[in-house]
Amino acid sequence: MRRHSPAIWILLLALALLGACNRQKEAPGRPGGGSPEDATRESLALLRDGKFDLFWKHALPPGDFATLRADWPLRNAAQAPVGPDDETKFDAGVKRLTEPDAEKKLFAELRPTLVRFDRDYKDQMPLISGIGQSMALTAIDQDKDLTLSQKRQLREAVNVVAPWTQTVGWGDQAKAKEAIGIVVDTARKANLSTPDALHAMTFEQSMATWSTAWLGFKRLLDVYGLSVDKSFDSVSIDTIESNGGSAHVKITYTLLGKPIQTDATLVLLDGRWYDSDLLQRVRDEHARLVPPAPAASAAAPPSTTAPPPRLQAPGGAMADAKAR
Repeated sequence: MRRHSPAIWILLLALALLGACNRQKEAPGRPGGGSPEDATRESLALLRDGKFDLFWKHALPPGDFATLRADWPLRNAAQAPVGPDDETKFDAGVKRLTEPDAEKKLFAELRPTLVRFDRDYKDQMPLISGIGQSMALTAIDQDKDLTLSQKRQLREAVNVVAPWTQTVGWGDQAKAKEAIGIVVDTARKANLSTPDALHAMTFEQSMATWSTAWLGFKRLLDVYGLSVDKSFDSVSIDTIESNGGSAHVKITYTLLGKPIQTDATLVLLDGRWYDSDLLQRVRDEHARLVPPAPAASAAAPPSTTAPPPRLQAPGGAMADAKAR
């Protein structure tokens, strides 16, 4: 089963924290936006609400969205096969989370750990938090898939979250009981069955499962005082450069009361604006999953199809997007 690095989960959280609660100016999921600000705002609002199917429909041109959906079974097939040990562990975990009275059983198991934490480890939280902060920053620095802008944003987020972890009552039994209830409720709503069934999900099924997990995760953070929606409420989006075919936007938001900035480069295609880095990643993944056919012999007729072009814009702005 594919395992993602901690940096990936941090990135997903950070991206979601950029959303906005502004009124939607266009139909949900309509491809792209009429302006760079509208395109960015709508994408992030859909992420906030866990509407991942509509997010992809909005964030990609129609042809690329159709390709993403068509590639979805190939993405699942590309995942490493699940071994017997992993399948057994998965089945046992799902059973523990979804069986009758799971909340009571899990809390009974966790309670001694909470007591031990308050007794033996509570005063060591600054050290524990510091170690976790160092590990997260190292993972971000070593992640080759992140742009410089993304790495900068994630470092800022980690440096804000780390001090917060030292103030949370991790041993609070009432909070732990509430958190367990959320985890169990989320697992039941996700309709988890087997690893093979997860790999065989359609695009729509996968998006629904992701949505359930994300909404549950937001509720879990709320229990311990980190409100994702407050960060959504604080967002502002400004275009700082535009040359007709591309635009550079600055996104500012607060996380736990601390301001964080990031940026994005958008490209104009068929009168609509799209995040160039996200679009290029989707096209690169398609090229990996469906590589071009070998060169035909001289006697064979030329191919009538071609892979999607790499993004270009006046002034070469898209070529520089990855390096920011």
